[in-house]
Amino acid sequence: QWATREVTMEPAAAQLSVDAPEPIPEPADLSQVFADYAKAARGTAIKNHTKGDLFGETLANARADVYEKAAELVRQMSLPDAAAEMMTRARAAHVRTPPLIDFDSAGVQYNMARAWQFCAWKIDPTIPEVAPKWD
Repeated sequence: QWATREVTMEPAAAQLSVDAPEPIPEPADLSQVFADYAKAARGTAIKNHTKGDLFGETLANARADVYEKAAELVRQMSLPDAAAEMMTRARAAHVRTPPLIDFDSAGVQYNMARAWQFCAWKIDPTIPEVAPKWD
């Protein structure tokens, strides 16, 4: 049997402080991150449209809309207030159980709720979950 050892490129200090919280991002940096996510999601929407996947296009465009709005929120509000607003929007959009009828519409709502929650967690990963995954 060969012994294997995991090799990491992380600095030793980072390995020692595994539980250290990540620094709070600057609003301008975070706004740019969300804008980049929106641009990537729009690209995904175009690819899905080209492949004829209209539902995939709709999902990607919905995520892009959320990311664009999240970028605006972090420019307009304090980060804690922006995160709270994002979680409020996630809670409002979340569909707890996938329905048998009108599943596509519920899927888009669910997708948006998860995107809002994802954005809020970029600001504060300790915020409790409000839009859990579907089983």
